[in-house]
Amino acid sequence: MAQILLPKVVMGTDGSNEKTDTISSSWRDKPSELGGGNPQRSDESRDNKRVSTGIPDLDNLIEGGLPAGKSYLVTGEQGSGKTVFCIQFIRSSLLAGEKAVYVTVNEKPADIIAEANSLGWSLQKFIEEKKLLILDASPLLSTGANRPPKAEGPPIAKTVNDLASYVRKMEASRLVIDPVGPLIGFNDSSPATQEHTRTLVHALQDSIATTNLFTANSFTANTIGAAGGQGIPVNGVMVLGFGRKKNGLIRTLLVSKMRGTAIDLIEYPFDIVKEKGIVLRPLIPHEASPTT
Repeated sequence: MAQILLPKVVMGTDGSNEKTDTISSSWRDKPSELGGGNPQRSDESRDNKRVSTGIPDLDNLIEGGLPAGKSYLVTGEQGSGKTVFCIQFIRSSLLAGEKAVYVTVNEKPADIIAEANSLGWSLQKFIEEKKLLILDASPLLSTGANRPPKAEGPPIAKTVNDLASYVRKMEASRLVIDPVGPLIGFNDSSPATQEHTRTLVHALQDSIATTNLFTANSFTANTIGAAGGQGIPVNGVMVLGFGRKKNGLIRTLLVSKMRGTAIDLIEYPFDIVKEKGIVLRPLIPHEASPTT
């Protein structure tokens, strides 16, 4: 099976990408380059701690943030803001002096960096300081050159072991997998597929002490029964979508599940704003209603 690759990005003096390629990871054998170590946090210390989503308006709706050390799912259609959500989640930890690992499956690491740049946020300095690691997981899904991705996904045990190795060497506190679907295989809604999903989530939480954020498109979420948080053992589910307004569509955010947290099942309209990211609008009756 192909090895996870690390991004190597050389930035121009104006902040633009002059060259982007990938190299095989050698950090697996050189933990000293990442600082080494294996951060351990007790379950008791994590039970009462909450971490920011990076979206202040959302934090206010969920009692200050996400319970730490758990796994969460963000679902939505294409263009609904899932990757922006992930970038804000990661950026929040970096600004707090923590470290993070971002696994990108469908896009290249340079695309994630460019997305952040478009919002006025630079991730490059955190990469250079070895506080952020963006992993290109696409080789895991390919059977060879010019061949389609593997429908069944890579072996869960191998995937978890590789990710755990990177997380421990980074001493990362947060992990993003964007999207998670290709890593579990989602061509059907069979019990085997759902069990594959549960295995991934449980294995990650048993192996590392990070707060994990997964994304899935609406089709994938429905396939594995996770649209409402029922088929996947995550601590919370945030659903991004589109609502109708007079002049067209508006993005919406719904917290459909959050264990240990009182939530209102309300779709909040939001905008994506430069240098702020996802910003919830004041709730106005009938402004945002689900599309049909």
